[in-house]
Amino acid sequence: MRSSKLGFAALAAFACAFSATAQAGECVRVGALGDGLTHDLAVIMSTHGLANLIEGKGLKAKGPVSTHCDPPGTFVTECQSSQLACK
Repeated sequence: MRSSKLGFAALAAFACAFSATAQAGECVRVGALGDGLTHDLAVIMSTHGLANLIEGKGLKAKGPVSTHCDPPGTFVTECQSSQLACK
């Protein structure tokens, strides 16, 4: 449970750090972090978190999702996903 709370906190911090308020016709790169016990779960958490952030900001995703994962840690794997999103 603590791990998921930390994951959501990291997701929120990363989203705030790497996204800006989009003006009409302007695009921004939005990012999200996700972690999980396996590589696949970490990828799912980061990509679904990214989709939720983009939708929550009222933007439309554009282009491919870029996902990079750190080597597995002691208990969890952490992945970072980002994508271009436009108003």
